[in-house]
Amino acid sequence: MSQRNLEDNLDRSRVPGIRVVAPPHGREAELRVVEDVISTIEAGARANVVVLQSDQGSGKTWLLERVAALAARRGFAVVDGMSPSVATGRPVSLVGGRTVRGEDDRIAVLAAGCEAQVCGRLRNEPVLVVLDDVHWVEPALLHAIGLVMAKLGAAPVLWVFALDTAHAESANGQLLHSLVRRQRVQRLGPLERLSGAAVVSLVQGLTGATPDPDVIALCESVGGEPQSVVDLVLALRQEQSLVVNGGVVELADGALTTDVPSRVEAEPGARLPAAFVRMVRSRLGRLSLRCREVLQVAAVLGDRFPPQDLAEMLGERTSHLLGPLQEAIRAGVIDSDGDEFTFHREPVWLVVLGTVPALLRSLLHRQAATMLVEQGRADAAAVHVVHFVKPGDEDALRIIRDAAAGLLPTAPRTAAALAIRGLEIAPPGSDDRLVLATSAVAALVRMGNLGAAVDLATEQLGTCGESASSSLRTWLATALMLRGDESAAQGVLAGGGDTRDPLPDLLLLNTFSGEERREVVAMAERVLAEPGSHGDAVRAAALTVRARVRWREGELSEALATAEEAIAVQPGLPEVCQVDPLWMRAWMLTRVRRLDDAFETAEQARRVIDEHNLGVLVSLPLALRAEVRLVQGDLAAAEADATAGLRAAERAGTSVYEPQLRAVLVMVSLRRGDLAAATRHLRRLEDRVPGGPPVLLRCLLSALLTAAGRGVREAMGELREVVGDACSRRRLVLEDPSSTSWVVRTALGAGEADHAELVVVTAEEIAAGNPGHSAFAAAARHGRALLEDDVTGLAGLEDLYGEDVWAAASLVEDRGSMLRAEDRDRAMSELDQAMERYDDLGAAWDAARVRRKLRRLGVRRRHWNHETRPDSGWESLTTAEGKVAALVAQGMTNQQVATGLFVSPHTVGFHLRQIYRKLGIRSRVDLARIAP
Repeated sequence: MSQRNLEDNLDRSRVPGIRVVAPPHGREAELRVVEDVISTIEAGARANVVVLQSDQGSGKTWLLERVAALAARRGFAVVDGMSPSVATGRPVSLVGGRTVRGEDDRIAVLAAGCEAQVCGRLRNEPVLVVLDDVHWVEPALLHAIGLVMAKLGAAPVLWVFALDTAHAESANGQLLHSLVRRQRVQRLGPLERLSGAAVVSLVQGLTGATPDPDVIALCESVGGEPQSVVDLVLALRQEQSLVVNGGVVELADGALTTDVPSRVEAEPGARLPAAFVRMVRSRLGRLSLRCREVLQVAAVLGDRFPPQDLAEMLGERTSHLLGPLQEAIRAGVIDSDGDEFTFHREPVWLVVLGTVPALLRSLLHRQAATMLVEQGRADAAAVHVVHFVKPGDEDALRIIRDAAAGLLPTAPRTAAALAIRGLEIAPPGSDDRLVLATSAVAALVRMGNLGAAVDLATEQLGTCGESASSSLRTWLATALMLRGDESAAQGVLAGGGDTRDPLPDLLLLNTFSGEERREVVAMAERVLAEPGSHGDAVRAAALTVRARVRWREGELSEALATAEEAIAVQPGLPEVCQVDPLWMRAWMLTRVRRLDDAFETAEQARRVIDEHNLGVLVSLPLALRAEVRLVQGDLAAAEADATAGLRAAERAGTSVYEPQLRAVLVMVSLRRGDLAAATRHLRRLEDRVPGGPPVLLRCLLSALLTAAGRGVREAMGELREVVGDACSRRRLVLEDPSSTSWVVRTALGAGEADHAELVVVTAEEIAAGNPGHSAFAAAARHGRALLEDDVTGLAGLEDLYGEDVWAAASLVEDRGSMLRAEDRDRAMSELDQAMERYDDLGAAWDAARVRRKLRRLGVRRRHWNHETRPDSGWESLTTAEGKVAALVAQGMTNQQVATGLFVSPHTVGFHLRQIYRKLGIRSRVDLARIAP
């Protein structure tokens, strides 16, 4: 297809949103070679030849059109020997209409016509001659072109030929080789199929949006030729099969069913768009009948198949498959992958499978299942059994049931698909149905589909009643616990109705909870007092509860030792989703500032999760890593991990680790000075966990934001109750070593020295009881120095804080603040050093606070960052104006905004006037109304 034809097919009036595509998606390297050749011709070199040799359908014509367009832009006249037109200029056909007797005479006439056309153009500009599909060209024309090439060897002409690899040794292929062997030749090809970034770029050019994985998979399944991708996207848009959401183009009918779930579907490829199915079937139609039949049987075996299984299914020798399989490989339908063949992409496999009539497909599945069972591969046979099993077929149901249970630890996605399909077949009230339901729910929990797990378990419990297994109840309770609904989980276990003691299960589930209720602690001690009466998983859970209790009591070394004991006891394959001893150890190590060990423990948790396919817990190591990176001062990495963790939690429906993830984002936003974003994250945390376990964490974060926005007196209003309670106060100090100095500083600023004294005494008690943990010793001494206004008490604390960059920076800031009255020069030096540290960390909020202190000493430190902006609209606001606008839109007064941004109310008023002018509004009400 020529470029002009391509553009006609992309008529925007008929297909809104489609753009004409010119960029060389995936063919940049080839075009760079051609561009270099063009440059040499422009520099005065003689004629050059480019030979493009690649497989049929790989995009040779598409590339030649881009070569023609490139040459035309560089001032070349384009002479096209085959196509009726190309993108630019007025190309001339080399094939004349005159017929002459005698081959030599005909060649001479063709050569004369070709020479006339080329030379006529050469008078004004260099020339590009393009000849596509050389293998189909009349030999006389090739001979004629050879004569002209030899005659014009010193002229600025670029000759480009394209040849199908399959015809490289044909008469025309050999003739072309002979003609160009004395020329300066650049050889291109073979062209690789478009995939990955090239497909994404091409679809972006067509739709103006980024394709999602399903759209990419479809585009990579139509042969890898650019024009095929263009045609597919065009057809999908014409049939309204694509939608754009948030800058992402996706399938209008929802995500495709992939992997094992697609293998057990009754109707293969039912969700594939019709336009895609037509295109793939058209490609299949160009294959021989023998090749298509072999592929259909292969498709029944799956998207990947061993050739020996295919040969057995066909009742043939493997050697007899050589021809049809090679044909399918050349056509890009299948690939060779080690000991197996694979369909090029799963959507291609589904289309091929869909061409097999339903009755024959069922019979072939039965044949495949029989073959696999005889080979001792019952798990593999189960995928086929679901396609022909009838109600009451106990042997077939047993294969499905056993396969689902066996695959649960290693392949939960496969187990879920098999078990759910088996439930559609199993008779109501049968034992098979209960076993399948338990396997399905367990698999859904492990893979991270909690919503489906809860729905399925609830439905099955409603039909099974008292006969429901405790295992099914345990998995339902696990799902509820991971969703953050602890009370519902306890209710499920308590209402079991069986004779087995549900308390050990409850104990296991409580490893997901951050609180230590009395009954849970008592249960843990009872388990640990009876060494041989419980399994390793239950003992590990009991030790984890004991470790948490010891931590909360201020016994830090004992708590860490107990957590490590729990890790050692925990079984290699968890009975339920249990990696909490690792979580507890990483959490504790972060607080004692052994950050490298904490990070490695988080990675260990990630490896356990990956090894046991616990997709439901993917957010856990991300939460642990985000906390470590925050303490290390890497705000960008902390934000990235926390954001990824929230996305993973949202996909799985898991909220149990969301407080930790949200807390990191609150602190990152606060450090950067984005109080509006910090407030949004805190509100999301409060919405998700209104009265849940992390009450103390939420209280501390809220007080931090209150102090930033409304001042320390308001902040103490939120902290006073916590500080006044001995247990809560101890937990507050243990939550973060640097929290001691912040609370003391806040209490003193609010004129509440008595509360500051309480916090310092508690910190000193913890430090005295844990001499091996220097971070808490530093926190206690830091708090005491602030309380007594003793700058000498801060000496040597930075080393004790270790890797805590924020505590170290605040220590320097405190030294500067305490020296202001007695040693102005040294105070300025310390504050300058603190500001430099905060700037290096990207902590704009902290740096602004230090700048305000320096201003009060008569020193101005500015941080200029000029950006070109439009004159009006939201994009016209400066960074400072944007922060003011966001806070005012939330209802803050000028004084509150000034406090949060460490500027004067007068400055806030000035910024507001600029904001009103740029946005064309007159009041705060207008600002709140139009705020994004």
